[in-house]
Amino acid sequence: MNASSVIRVLARYVLAVLVAYSLASLFSTQSVVANLGNLGVTLTWLERLRMGLQDLAGMGGIFLPVIATAFALALPVASWLGRKRPAWRKLLFALAGAVGLIAVHLSLQAAFDIIPIAGARSALGLCAQALAGAIGGYIFASTFLPALSAAPTEHMSSRC
Repeated sequence: MNASSVIRVLARYVLAVLVAYSLASLFSTQSVVANLGNLGVTLTWLERLRMGLQDLAGMGGIFLPVIATAFALALPVASWLGRKRPAWRKLLFALAGAVGLIAVHLSLQAAFDIIPIAGARSALGLCAQALAGAIGGYIFASTFLPALSAAPTEHMSSRC
């Protein structure tokens, strides 16, 4: 794999992780907001948005690296399987993202007897986290980044 290909794969990976993290964070926030509503707390849309943006910024230090690690483990498996079943490639990456996020939450629960992301503590919340991972995985499989053009020095070397 040449440097241009590595850069494109890394860019797709970073994009997929950022999308999955953003969605997982926002889904978690809205789950918490819904639970507050069940307790009689009413929030405006502006307050919901502010809470979502605060969570997006605040959870990045811990949750973003966890999602990046889950994707670093899950996406190569999907890639390997996708070479065997090219027609299933996008589905396999979406499943890898979903399984990666579910595995993170269930592993943390098994290891520490807690799910640190409040929005993932219910079945619906865990499904929302899986959806965030699936969308991130699908984006990884679907994103087309054109090859970087050859450096000018490569073309000039043939003249020397």
